[in-house]
Amino acid sequence: MLNKSYLSKFIVYCVAFSVLLVGLPVDAFATSTPWDQYKQFIPNESPVVKRHLRGAWISTVINLDWPSVETRNIVNDQERIHKTKEELISILDKSVEMNMNAVFFQVSPEGDALYRSDIVPWSRYLTGTFGKDPGFDPLAFAIEEAHKRNLQLHAWFNPYRISMNTNEATIQSLSINKSVYRDYPDWIRTTKSRFVIDPGIPGAREWVRKRVMEVVKNYDIDGIHFDDYFYYENFVGELEDDNTFMQFNTGQFSNKGDWRRNNTYLLVKEISNEIRSAKPWVKFGISPAAIWANKKDGHPSGSNTNAGLPNYDRSFADTKKWVEEEIIDYIAPQIYFTFANPHVPYGEAVSWWSEVTKNRKVHLYIGQALYKVNSDSDQYFQNQNAVDEFVRQHKFNVLKPEVMGSIMFRFRNFNDSNKQQVVNAMRQDLWGTKALVPVMDWKGGQAPRTPVQGKVEALSNQTKLTWIDNGGNTAYYAIYRMNKGNSLDIDSDRSALQLIGTVRKSDKTVQEFIINSSYDLDKIDFAITALDRLHNESKELLITVNQSRYFSDVNNQHAWAIKAIDNLYERGVINGVGNGRFAPGNNITRADFLVMVMNSYNIELDSNVTNNFADAGNKYYTKYLGTAKRLGLVSGVGNNLYSPETPITRQDMLVILHHVLDKLGALPVDNNVGRPFEEFKDINEIPSYALGAMKFFVRTGIVQGEGNRLMPRTTATRAQTAQVLFNIYTK
Repeated sequence: MLNKSYLSKFIVYCVAFSVLLVGLPVDAFATSTPWDQYKQFIPNESPVVKRHLRGAWISTVINLDWPSVETRNIVNDQERIHKTKEELISILDKSVEMNMNAVFFQVSPEGDALYRSDIVPWSRYLTGTFGKDPGFDPLAFAIEEAHKRNLQLHAWFNPYRISMNTNEATIQSLSINKSVYRDYPDWIRTTKSRFVIDPGIPGAREWVRKRVMEVVKNYDIDGIHFDDYFYYENFVGELEDDNTFMQFNTGQFSNKGDWRRNNTYLLVKEISNEIRSAKPWVKFGISPAAIWANKKDGHPSGSNTNAGLPNYDRSFADTKKWVEEEIIDYIAPQIYFTFANPHVPYGEAVSWWSEVTKNRKVHLYIGQALYKVNSDSDQYFQNQNAVDEFVRQHKFNVLKPEVMGSIMFRFRNFNDSNKQQVVNAMRQDLWGTKALVPVMDWKGGQAPRTPVQGKVEALSNQTKLTWIDNGGNTAYYAIYRMNKGNSLDIDSDRSALQLIGTVRKSDKTVQEFIINSSYDLDKIDFAITALDRLHNESKELLITVNQSRYFSDVNNQHAWAIKAIDNLYERGVINGVGNGRFAPGNNITRADFLVMVMNSYNIELDSNVTNNFADAGNKYYTKYLGTAKRLGLVSGVGNNLYSPETPITRQDMLVILHHVLDKLGALPVDNNVGRPFEEFKDINEIPSYALGAMKFFVRTGIVQGEGNRLMPRTTATRAQTAQVLFNIYTK
């Protein structure tokens, strides 16, 4: 039995321990998770990002995504063509619905073509028969429809594979015109019960290069894409190339592994060089398996993983070298694993690739395993766990600065009923805003000039925006919507919240974008930017109900001058300051004012000025000053000086204007319709030489002042000058 002294001490200890527990954070006893070490990249809220590639692979091999087997087997050609196109349009519409900006379209899954080719036969996956013309050009159609929706299209090749099996029926089907199996049997090898070409044979690599360049030269693609199938596709099925090694290894390599890696390196480098020479804007990227090499396998610079099919050792593809030498534009490792995967943890794999691509002219996109949702034994790909996992992966990708986007494998999974929890999370949250494709600075390109002549119009249950392009290199436009008074910073990720769409440039003079919603246009502003095909973005054109048709910066703040500025611009009296801007609030110089007045009245300039102001110089305004002096329109400021680049005051503007109009006999009738001159409280500030002119323009209603002041000594702005000239025109 416990004595009282011992019991008292025990109670004290328990109370003290309880107090200590209360002071600890709630998660002090939480079980650690595999993603704890990456918490800085996994915030509670999904980060907003404006520039991120979002795409999906569209697999055509064995009709995985397109066209469906049912459609492929339709006997009636016209019905089959119609249904085939309809299915592809549905895929592209779904891509837009998911806020994607790119698709990776498989055009050559097994030494064949989903395009018109002089090198390889038509794919069996279009009609069910190898070599049969499908009756239309699928790649041309895909490009046209993708670009209509402003989606990038990357043409996806499997470079080495010739067939998906080696059975007798396949062998018979391959014995046709343009089949590499028939024409070059010495190139053919077998691996994992599939026919492939032997990459160690220079002629075979040249055949791959020709296939790729045929598409680059003949089609308006945005990129060329290779997948992960190089020497091997799996653990089984060794490619027998001992004889090739003996024949084509010139002694440079002591082991076959290094020789194999060099063969694929040569192919990648040659294709890269030729693409960059032929069409510098076309991107070249590769999507290898997740891991370059395991550190545990004797590769000190490898990742802390235990991958079964590392690029370096199994596919004989030195993908790290390709990045380091920058011979590709992007790499998209297929990291089809969760953070909790014991062999290839997602966080470790992405972090390793982030370090490899850091400060390189190579973008990093992450291939993600949408296909594994509710179809894989990993518990984190199951049900709500899968949603949480994709949320983690998305946040991680966005906040890792080297990760520039994600590609989902593969498209049909977006419509799979048992994956809709994840798909909905992507559509409503992870990909809930529009995103623009990241810029590859090394590819060149230049931001187009800002569009002009913007207009917004309310339709029945719709809103119509129109504008005119202002540069020859525009590929498409981005459309933003803001609450009136809110600013837009197109260089900020937060502008993704204002980005409501993109639209391809049309061949019409007036471009347009229809929004299937109506707005109170007194509360909403819009903005348009132009982008080239490499996604360099112009400054924005603001479009409001109070907006110049020609100048992006003439809007609400200068609404009173919009009509005047647009009218004078149409007459050729005034011009902007460049890049679609007028600078309405800028001061106007004495020379620029005189130029505007003389242009207004079509005064012909002297071709040879002999008696000019001493400070007329040799400028755009020189002949204007000399002509005006000869005609007696201006007398200058004394000592044969005009002071052309001094900002003009309101009083001097009106003095010069009155004198010019008087000389030309163009003074408006003094009908005394303006405000009483004496109402203005600052008329005593007007010097005697300007009093008559200012009084005249007030009496005629051409000058109305600001409130009860004329502010005669204040410098005139470009907008004010335009308004005065317009008022004279309309008298």
